[in-house]
Amino acid sequence: MVELDCFGGKCVGGESSSSSGRGRSHEGNIKYGFSLVKGKDDHPMEDYHVAKFVQIDEHELGLFAIYDGHLGDEVPSYLQKHLFANILEEEEFWVDPRRAITRAYEITDQTILSNSSNLGRGWSSYSDDNRS
Repeated sequence: MVELDCFGGKCVGGESSSSSGRGRSHEGNIKYGFSLVKGKDDHPMEDYHVAKFVQIDEHELGLFAIYDGHLGDEVPSYLQKHLFANILEEEEFWVDPRRAITRAYEITDQTILSNSSNLGRGWSSYSDDNRS
């Protein structure tokens, strides 16, 4: 089961800020860039992201996601810290990635919903693109 290390209090240390960056795959054949800009609303930035390549055994995976926070940053912060880890921890990831990703999304969603009393009224929409 997913361990909740950022519920029950404010999640800190994420990538929620006005920032930009760039990178490339280890082989150097894929490049990426990102930019986060805070809107004009009178509240802190609620959006988080993941943009990185990871090496797992002989596989290089590109992990890219935007977690669009609404009415708070607890849910997008949790997603940034845990969603890809939950996907990669699924036993079937290398055999049936579609099924493993679906299961990881469901588990992550259930974890968030079962802890909704600690999250306030915020939520997140998210988009990801996993490249291997």
